[in-house]
Amino acid sequence: MRTIAFLLFLGLLLPGPVSGQEEVEIGEQELRDLLHNKIRVVQHLALNPALLRDARRQNTTKLDLNEIKKRDEEWKNSDDLTHFKRSLQDNVSGRLLKRIVSSNPDFNEAFLTDDQGANVAAYPATSDYWQGDEEKWSESFNGGEGRLFLGPLERDASTDTYAVQISAPIFDGPETIGVLVVGVTLDYLSEKRGAR
Repeated sequence: MRTIAFLLFLGLLLPGPVSGQEEVEIGEQELRDLLHNKIRVVQHLALNPALLRDARRQNTTKLDLNEIKKRDEEWKNSDDLTHFKRSLQDNVSGRLLKRIVSSNPDFNEAFLTDDQGANVAAYPATSDYWQGDEEKWSESFNGGEGRLFLGPLERDASTDTYAVQISAPIFDGPETIGVLVVGVTLDYLSEKRGAR
C-alpha cells in the first residue's frame, strides 16, 4: 500500500493541541475512504454534457504544443485575471465549475483540460495554463486510457489552501478526451477524519 505523508501545520487533523509541525501518515485506502463521497461527485460531474462538449470542441482546434507552452508562460507571468483567464471562467464549463465551487465549501477549485492538458475551463484561475506536464493530469489521462487519480495533500498556490486534488477522466465513448480536476479542502478531510 502506498503511503501518503502529509505535513500538517498546527495539528489540523490531530485531536488535541499540537504545536509546530506534525507529520501524519494517511494510507491510500484511508484517503479513498475519507474522500469516497467527493470522488463520486467528481466522477458524476465528469459526465456532464457541457464539460464533454467543451473538451471535445477544444480538441478539434488541435493546438500546437508550442502555442500551449507560450500561453502557459504568459499565464504564469501575470497575476492579473487577464481577458484570456477570464474567458475560461466565463465559458459554459467555466460557469458550471464556478457554481460547483461556489456552492460547495469543501471544494477550493475545479478545472477542465483537453487531451493535451491545456485548460478548457477553470474556477478560480489556476496557477498555470498547461497541466499536461503534471502528475494530476498525466496519471488521470493515463495515455488515453483514463483513470481516477488522487493527488497528495498539498498547498495549492492558486487558492492558497491545502487540498487533495481528485482527477477524473472525461470520456467520449471509449476515448479519453480530457481531465476534470477538483480540489477538496483540508477542512473537509479534517472533519471527516475527526468524525471517525
